[in-house]
Amino acid sequence: MKSVWRAIAVVLLFGVLITACAQQQGDKAPVPEGPRFTIGMSGSNSPERPYNINAKAVVEAAGGQFVTEPYIHTPEGSITLVKSLINAGCDGIILFPMSDPSLTHIAKLCEEAGVHWVITAREIRDPRIKQEVEASPYFAGMITTDEETLGYRVMESLGRQGATKLAVFTTGELDTTGTARMRGMLLAAKEYGVEVVDTIRNPARAEDVSSAIESLINAYPDLDAVVNLGTLFNQTSTVALNTIWDAGKADSIGFAAIDFEPDMDAFFDRDMISIAFGGHIPLDASLAAALLVNSLMGTPIKENQPVTLRVAPLTIRSGDELRRYYDVVENGIGIFSPQVSERKLFKWENPDITFDSFQSLIDGYGIDAVTGWRTEN
Repeated sequence: MKSVWRAIAVVLLFGVLITACAQQQGDKAPVPEGPRFTIGMSGSNSPERPYNINAKAVVEAAGGQFVTEPYIHTPEGSITLVKSLINAGCDGIILFPMSDPSLTHIAKLCEEAGVHWVITAREIRDPRIKQEVEASPYFAGMITTDEETLGYRVMESLGRQGATKLAVFTTGELDTTGTARMRGMLLAAKEYGVEVVDTIRNPARAEDVSSAIESLINAYPDLDAVVNLGTLFNQTSTVALNTIWDAGKADSIGFAAIDFEPDMDAFFDRDMISIAFGGHIPLDASLAAALLVNSLMGTPIKENQPVTLRVAPLTIRSGDELRRYYDVVENGIGIFSPQVSERKLFKWENPDITFDSFQSLIDGYGIDAVTGWRTEN
């Protein structure tokens, strides 16, 4: 009989010990296994792409997983991409839509799947479509730029230098960003009396750009300006400038561009470029990812309302400025350290974050600001 009571006592003691251990463990926050969520993005799989680097940095600082898939840059391609990312199990999507008409369908796809999404580097122009998209509880907002003003300013720089005949590189006609930049550029060209002699759309290879410049020089001996409004081929400016240089036209054809390219510094040094606007993509990517992860975590920047933020490009006028930009900003790491992301981007970590605090990041953006964001503890 004593052995029975002894066995019961041992069992009871063991139970007490287990309960105590469980209570101690209960005092600690559970450690999540795996990523909190998965964010998918349209675009290139190239890991060195500044958009990839900065979006990935913010998503991973928030405890998420970041994936990308290439897609065909058409309205139908955007829809196919969204379906693919949803089927791959993404909880959120960062999207570069080519045009507005596809967005109603995309909003429906995301709502049915319960997937949050954000638009980046684009703006919804159609008021009806914008209203429909913004009514979705899964749409976090837009990060955009005043593209029309940007197009005006890049043309204005050449007009002030006395340009009279101009050729333009830009995107396809359906691209909303290219359309807005073109509209601003044409307005400035009209004001400064500049004739636009040709428009080269959507070059895909270096050969497309070089042959276009050669043809322009032959067809228009008095051509005195070329502007790159931005294309999907990310070496348009460099190839165009090289071709102008090789043709011996460096002193007679001015050049201005939207979007930086690393090798443009040599042409600034040769006084071939009047001005270049760009460098906003790292901030655009970071804020788009931040809007999305805040939405997923249930701490949107504005309650029950998608956010539209406008980022402004940086202005470069010399080779030294461009080299410093690439040394500091596009150097292979995100512009926000994980610690700064927690304090300045993640509302669940810092409830004081507001729309205005995001706007202050935009207002203060620059090479010096990035240096600070990277070194803050």
